[in-house]
Amino acid sequence: MYAALKKTDMDSKTKWSLFATSVGANTIPDIDLYWAKASAQYLMLHRGITHSFIMVPVWAGLFSLLCYLIFRRKDVRIFFTAAAGVLLHIISDWTNPWGTGLLEPFTSRRYAIGIVPNKGYVFWGIASVVVLLLLLFRQKEYRLRICRSFWVIATLYVGFQIAYSAYVYVDLKAAGYDQVAIRADRAPGGMSYFAKKDDVIIEGRHELLSGVRGTVKTYINDPVDLDLLKKDRRAKDILLFAPFVATQDLGDSIRLFDPRFAGRVGLLEVIVPKSPV
Repeated sequence: MYAALKKTDMDSKTKWSLFATSVGANTIPDIDLYWAKASAQYLMLHRGITHSFIMVPVWAGLFSLLCYLIFRRKDVRIFFTAAAGVLLHIISDWTNPWGTGLLEPFTSRRYAIGIVPNKGYVFWGIASVVVLLLLLFRQKEYRLRICRSFWVIATLYVGFQIAYSAYVYVDLKAAGYDQVAIRADRAPGGMSYFAKKDDVIIEGRHELLSGVRGTVKTYINDPVDLDLLKKDRRAKDILLFAPFVATQDLGDSIRLFDPRFAGRVGLLEVIVPKSPV
């Protein structure tokens, strides 16, 4: 972000202010990792209020104040750079399957559209090419264009993912599924989808390059006592976190899990006894 800014006739303290703001604002929402516990509560503590839209002007104001106190620079560009960095972080988290509390503290719901994978290997790949070009072309006029080209290519990639995911989503909705969740692959052109109709949840694959399409797994939702589940903190967090959940009646207990991460993330699966232990 800093490298893509035009810094002609900019003094060194303003440059340092924008550099520190670019780095800090893009990472500050994840400050919640310092108090998020490695338990079921992690689902709701991480990517919560610090990732909310309401915090964008707060974080931007904080960086503007820090730059004034440390570098004695008061520049509207610092505020807008900070706001852009925080928004980039929040929206990036929203695009992957894990989910983000965009509207906290007004609602604890997690929002996730799943069009970009949790691991940003595509972005790292683009950045690697940019670094190579920066080493080959050292002139200032080229360097600015090269750094800005990263954002152009990254935007095109995200645009492709949006269009591809929208196609899969609309196709599933047309097939009569009430709820649909997408989980993009690490490589473009492939994704898993999860769709719910009545008490049936299907997991499917949709691969653009190989042409592979179809159902991989089917889950049957057993009717269970949701009031009982909501009394368990771990189950309540999963119900708030996941777009929809699968339930299995095990006789003396209930298994609740997010089918998008079934068997892969232990935090997203819980067994709740029907009777107090």
